[in-house]
Amino acid sequence: MEWKHVWKGIVVLIFVLVLYSFNQRLLNFSPEDIRTLIYTAGWLAPVFYIVLFTLRPLVLFPASVFSIVGGLAFGAYFGSLLALIGAVSGAVLSFILARKYGERFVRKAPTGKMYEIKEKFEEKGFFYILMLRFLPVVNFDLISYSAGLSKVKIKDFIKATTLGIIPGTLIYNFLGASLVEGDRTTMIIVGTIYLIVIVVPVIWNKQIMKRIEEVPEKS
Repeated sequence: MEWKHVWKGIVVLIFVLVLYSFNQRLLNFSPEDIRTLIYTAGWLAPVFYIVLFTLRPLVLFPASVFSIVGGLAFGAYFGSLLALIGAVSGAVLSFILARKYGERFVRKAPTGKMYEIKEKFEEKGFFYILMLRFLPVVNFDLISYSAGLSKVKIKDFIKATTLGIIPGTLIYNFLGASLVEGDRTTMIIVGTIYLIVIVVPVIWNKQIMKRIEEVPEKS
């Protein structure tokens, strides 16, 4: 074995350990803690927030928490815009990483949930991604990585992701903003809408998937 391969392995191991350590520390943060961290960037706080949101998939930190932080730090409307940019940027990063580095691993072991979703993406593309983005019960990063491993065009992925996450992004940011304002009425309304958005797709999951199956495959 050549030494360069040994050093590459050591570097990768160190990188993974650093990411794991960062993830463990970050998971102990509350949305308020993350907001305080973002404010340390001063007038560059919006840019800092987008950068953190973009890099978030690397540590598998929940996207929903970052969306809530957007409302906490920047208000419902501006926070929603920043969160949308950050979420889509992070999804594209995951997509590109999976497409560039992950394909060979899937070919070796084409099993599991990721491969199942990957097959659906190749059959239905835009529509399947769009519907999965609407479903809060489906892991955000799993969708991105699976799409990257499939033959879906990146432009279709970006369009479907952007449209699909708008409702959830608005809900999370309004929830975050209501926590700052202490408006119980808004919190109740947003909380109710959030529950509806979660429950309805679960109840209608079979019908939604059936509709997707009826969409003609791309030639």
